Amino acid sequence: MTVGHPPAWQQQAAPVPAPGPWATRASRSSSFWRLVAVEARKLVGTRSDKIVMACAPVFLIGLMALFTLPQTNLASAGRQLQPMLLVIQLGLLLVFATVIKLVAGEWQYKSVQPTLLVQPSRMRYLLAQGTVLAGVWLVCSLVTFVLYPLLIKSAAQGLGHNYLLGSRPGWVLGVTMLATAQVLLTALIVSLLIPNTGGSLTVFFVVVPMLAVARLALPEVFGLIYPLEAAWHMAGDGAGWPQTISSLLVWLTLLAVSLVVLSRRDAG
Repeated sequence: MTVGHPPAWQQQAAPVPAPGPWATRASRSSSFWRLVAVEARKLVGTRSDKIVMACAPVFLIGLMALFTLPQTNLASAGRQLQPMLLVIQLGLLLVFATVIKLVAGEWQYKSVQPTLLVQPSRMRYLLAQGTVLAGVWLVCSLVTFVLYPLLIKSAAQGLGHNYLLGSRPGWVLGVTMLATAQVLLTALIVSLLIPNTGGSLTVFFVVVPMLAVARLALPEVFGLIYPLEAAWHMAGDGAGWPQTISSLLVWLTLLAVSLVVLSRRDAG
């Protein structure tokens, strides 16, 4: 008598092996602060990024000296503060270039895919990047706030003028933080709307400075769309409330449009 296989109804399925610890970790969503840490590392992810960020403070100090020491009229607080607005827009170009590369480059080279595979929420991803940019904003603002008064004080005293910004540190800090935030938001908006590193850098480094020159020539006209108009207004040299309000509305609208475009952009 041959022994056959038991009927199908008596056969038992092989036990499923228990998932290993790697599967448990994979099933968990990454914490928000871990995403922030990942985005922060991307700022210095390559050797060129490290070199650019290392050169950024030297470039900033050099531009500060260029715009402060040759000044010939520093008799008022407004005159002493105005060069700082140019310093912020131009002296932090290396930092803003790295930010543009971080935001636009991820979509151009599709390196955003691993991040969205780990956590598919684009809003969470944007908030993580926004937290990193907020840290960059604070560092840049504080460095400028500490270094600029030292140079402008030296320039004012060299001309025989009193240093007037020391008695209004809150005003100086407010203008510094507002101007830095507006330039950084401009870089973010451009990089979100143009997901190409070269294109974003071209627009930011060519069109935005040209807009600044045009604003100096015709503030009543170009102040309506100049991204730093609110900072100039706060510094006491704005074109007026209509220009300030119009500028804020234009760039806040562009920010909203860029977020909508990001939410619908194909990551494949």
